[in-house]
Amino acid sequence: MSALRGSTTLDSSAILEYLMGTKLGQKVKEYFETLRPDEKIFCSLYSISEIFYVLCRTRSSQYAAEKVGVLSSSGVIEISNAKEMAMEAGRLKCERAISIADCSCIATAKTTGSQAVFARREKDLTNEMRRRPFDVRILFLAEESD
Repeated sequence: MSALRGSTTLDSSAILEYLMGTKLGQKVKEYFETLRPDEKIFCSLYSISEIFYVLCRTRSSQYAAEKVGVLSSSGVIEISNAKEMAMEAGRLKCERAISIADCSCIATAKTTGSQAVFARREKDLTNEMRRRPFDVRILFLAEESD
């Protein structure tokens, strides 16, 4: 994938890659560092829960709270908790065989007019994209399937 450009909604997987300092996370870091004034970054409130949970499980509750605190106070990422997003995520979950977390990311992208960015291709999401395309652009930091 070429460098990220434009307004994006980052899935928790993409944010976790960034927070963990991985090679894929480097792409997100570079995007943050070259963010243009007309570009905005979003994530869903559900993603914040998922990020906290993963960091808590892999490191500690204190570490998770610290990282989520820095993320939410940075002003770089706008956390969407709008009712419209929640309703759209529910509609997607009703219609599609993907996780509520993925639905939340895609719904946030739709309601903010941005593109959805995931770390890697996941089988269920890829299957749904083949079955019927989503009405938002979906990008993957890693192009290979796991």
